[in-house]
Amino acid sequence: MLHEADHTIGELLSTIEREGPLDTVAGIAYRGPDGKAVRTSDRPLVENLDDLPMAQRYRAHTLHFGVPFIPIWGSRGCWGSCAYCSISTCYRDARKHGGGRLLRLRSPRSIATEMAVLWHAAGGAGIFCFHDENFLLPRPADSLARVREIRHWLDEFGVGKAALVGKCRPESLTPELVADLRALGLIRLYVGIENASQHSSDNLRRRTPVASLRRALDACQAGGVFACYNLLLFEPGATLDDIAQNVQFMRDYPTVPVNFCRAEPYHGTPLYESLRSRNALGGSFLGWDYRLEDDRAELLFRICAAVFRERNFEARGVTNRSMGLGYAVRVLEVFYEDKNGKRAELARRAVDLTRAMVLEKADLLDEAIDFARKVDLRNKDLIEKHTALLGLRIAAGNRVWHQQLDRLLGDMATFASETREPRIRRVPNRTLRQAMRAMAVVGSLSLGASACSGMVKTDKPVVSDGGTDGAADATDDSTGPYDALPYDAGLDEPQAPDPLPPDGGPYDPLPYDSGMEDEPAVPDYVPQDASLDVHQHTIPESMQGNPADVPGSSAVAQAAPTERWVDTSPKRALRTRDLPLYQPPVISLHAIRTADGARVSIRGSQDPMGIRWEADGEIDGQDRTVAWRPSSDQDQIRVAVRTKGGVAVASLRWRDIEPRRG
Repeated sequence: MLHEADHTIGELLSTIEREGPLDTVAGIAYRGPDGKAVRTSDRPLVENLDDLPMAQRYRAHTLHFGVPFIPIWGSRGCWGSCAYCSISTCYRDARKHGGGRLLRLRSPRSIATEMAVLWHAAGGAGIFCFHDENFLLPRPADSLARVREIRHWLDEFGVGKAALVGKCRPESLTPELVADLRALGLIRLYVGIENASQHSSDNLRRRTPVASLRRALDACQAGGVFACYNLLLFEPGATLDDIAQNVQFMRDYPTVPVNFCRAEPYHGTPLYESLRSRNALGGSFLGWDYRLEDDRAELLFRICAAVFRERNFEARGVTNRSMGLGYAVRVLEVFYEDKNGKRAELARRAVDLTRAMVLEKADLLDEAIDFARKVDLRNKDLIEKHTALLGLRIAAGNRVWHQQLDRLLGDMATFASETREPRIRRVPNRTLRQAMRAMAVVGSLSLGASACSGMVKTDKPVVSDGGTDGAADATDDSTGPYDALPYDAGLDEPQAPDPLPPDGGPYDPLPYDSGMEDEPAVPDYVPQDASLDVHQHTIPESMQGNPADVPGSSAVAQAAPTERWVDTSPKRALRTRDLPLYQPPVISLHAIRTADGARVSIRGSQDPMGIRWEADGEIDGQDRTVAWRPSSDQDQIRVAVRTKGGVAVASLRWRDIEPRRG
């Protein structure tokens, strides 16, 4: 189904049910009897979003400190045309084939009606996360008027305390707008900073003056709205000076959490087309790749791809966990009273921890920039060993940050649980019931049977059970799915875009004897204690022929997913071999608890490799499998491996290893 499939899916299912011809369904593509692709007639973009039925919610909301976190959308499309953006590319392609407007808005009343039904059903509290491409409009006055009208209708529908979360472009923000939006319930914005070098920003077709980036973050900080952002640190034309400017920007805003990655050439985007036209595109449709034009910037990217992989991209990694600290503070401020001053102390700790983590990240990047600027690019051995040791240092640092995050987020959860009051499922007022009837959504916007029961008039309040099916007669919301995990478990849906892994993702490694050039001579200088020379290690019998040993498997022992996607493309996303780190191994750690510790194995690449293990506690062995005896539940084991194509680092915390069963 191509582009927006709201109407397409119903027609397609009806056609399949009556065994009709697929070519009568507009807006689809399929493989015909002769094996060739068939594209049916075009379907225009949906013109009036209010005509679409509202989403039927069929499972309980994620809870952030016991407060329902409710995804919603109020618009479709974007007025931007950034070179790397697959979203704007998709809408432009849709307009080209079927016609329609790129940016369409739901009416404030329609949005407020859905929010009100969900708010009442969820017990009179909610954090509404707008997944619009841009929550704000180009002109601040238009944004303010729109949010004010939404709030007006929420008041009409009897909605009390509610928080708003959204995304925006930085030029959309002014101090006055942020202050007004904060008063209307806005607590968090993902701000599209993307790149703080004007040269790189222009290369990415952001059309945003760098000065507006600073004004946007300044406005958020002054107005009390938590902001976070992502940096597309690497783009085809980036230089080390461009990257250094971005690092300085991070230092200038140390209390604003940030992640960084490369601008990926998603299929069909202007970035993809530009690289393709210059024959500078590698990889395949499952993950396109390219080389930065500047040799030293490309080397820096390869180093960062190896050493920051776990920190930047694991769902429960340090960066994803830390991105929500300031947001957590805002949730506590909005929904919980600070009767004894504990909340203020938690807020101070969140600011201090965020600052320390951002500044450490900047220090590490500066160190990598300095190395990439000075090193002899032909010195493959030195580059690989330096990368491995830096990766181990970052992994060891992750252990410290995880420990501090565990402590702070745990204290926040305790504060919320001690302050929380039972949520009462509220009955929608007459105005809302009339709006629901007019929109034919009575009973259809449910969170299962429990939400429907909340819409029935009753003489006594009904205590929410968290939105699960069945009668809601509990007197303590602890029986519902509240805070079953630490608070950060609710942050597995970060506002930052989900980038590909920094090197384009896992791919099938070439055989060791595939004709690669010989290793260069050993350099005059080798880092002290850099025991990472490549040797042929014996593969343990337990690892031979194991179907689970695939690239990209989880670094944490956990239940296997119902299906696993791997790259089966004929093309290999090989980097150019004129620089080191052209094909880093893809590895993970797998652990099984034993009587006195754990048996930890390297999974993934079967290439000959040099291995360096480090751990808190004791390690026995130096091969692909070792025995580990930690000294506390906060301990971590980490490993750096070096193959002919590059370096990879993996780590595992003791507390993340599943206990033995039986």
